[in-house]
Amino acid sequence: MSAHALLSPSSAHRWMACPGSLAMVRACGVPDTSSWCADEGTAAHQLAARCLDGGLDATECIGDVIVVGEREFTVDAEFAGHVQTYVASMRGYALGYEMVVEQRVNLSAFVGVLGSTGTADAVVLDIEGGEIQVHDLKFGRGVKVDAEDNTQLMLYALGALHDFGLLGDFRSVLLVIHQPRLGYVSEWAISVADLLAWAETIAKPAAQRALAGLDVLRPEMLVPGESQCRWCPAKAACPALRSTVEEAIGAEFTAIEWFDAAAAVPSAAGPTGLALSMAVVGLVEQWCEAVRKETHRRLLAGVPVGGFKLVAGRKGNREWSNATDAEAALKAMRIKHDQMYDYSVISPTTAEKLVKAEVIGPRQWPKLEALIVRADGKPSVAPADDKRPAIVVTPVADDFGVLVEEELAQSVRGLERGAPA
Repeated sequence: MSAHALLSPSSAHRWMACPGSLAMVRACGVPDTSSWCADEGTAAHQLAARCLDGGLDATECIGDVIVVGEREFTVDAEFAGHVQTYVASMRGYALGYEMVVEQRVNLSAFVGVLGSTGTADAVVLDIEGGEIQVHDLKFGRGVKVDAEDNTQLMLYALGALHDFGLLGDFRSVLLVIHQPRLGYVSEWAISVADLLAWAETIAKPAAQRALAGLDVLRPEMLVPGESQCRWCPAKAACPALRSTVEEAIGAEFTAIEWFDAAAAVPSAAGPTGLALSMAVVGLVEQWCEAVRKETHRRLLAGVPVGGFKLVAGRKGNREWSNATDAEAALKAMRIKHDQMYDYSVISPTTAEKLVKAEVIGPRQWPKLEALIVRADGKPSVAPADDKRPAIVVTPVADDFGVLVEEELAQSVRGLERGAPA
């Protein structure tokens, strides 16, 4: 793989944080295969580009088949609806301005490697207002991605400035990430001066450090972390990640003094012990998943992995080999209609699509909308710097703490006597 391909904007979050990742990816030999989700995203990008370039709505393409590699994706109402959300949003951003779609931009001057390019999903040029917009469509159902300090979009923006800079006096850049399946759009503005300063002081030096690792990879160039390791294809073989996981496990599960003799409670159960453990949970989980996937890949390829083998998993749910034939057979048996079919009321999401299709009228929709409820999200643990506000929780009554301490003390006394806790 060439250096300019390794320095892609989409993986900038990795090679900028972990300079040794380029060498690891090149050395590990993991095949560059695409997942179903990635190919589905590519299909969504193709449909969006077709609509934006051709003046179509995505809903006009329902039933079309999009081929991505060896996979085929049939555009259904849900798929088209999400793509149309992005298409409509882009038309709003570009109203009155110039827009180019799937624009390949030149990044060579900013990463120090000739031939380095990236493809921005959409670039909007507000020449009179002195602003360049760079838009990115993310079609997954995963975590929300913010535009602020997003290295991928910042590199795209630099390339757009390089390619279109002579068309106007551009002073600011607006970065926008669209995630229609999550109903989320993130914007972030940065001045051209600050963006160019970032390129000179951060992006280019990071690229040069990463390229240096291709010739001489030093241990300190491998820097594990949740963000840079998340999509790294080499993480199952990365010695630095393995060492980090081993140290974390050793520190939290071996070196911890599990019982505070004076208080007769596990020290790891306190805020400090839990915080230390929780800080590495995400990285440990990523490593475990990567090791499992790499073992599976090798066994499927016929490469032995000592002590492990492939076995047949649990069989799938039973289903009709041909639903039409099954329906005909049941009718011939004179099975009652209500016994033959399962019915359920359509979901609010499906009902809303019927509004867009004008099956449900604008005067009827408010009556249905009044019947819609949505459960609050369940509380989940997040880092302290997460942008979502913290849930205010009233401490549990002291009686609970007393009960826990009594139970723990009883367990300790049982252990001291050699009895089961």
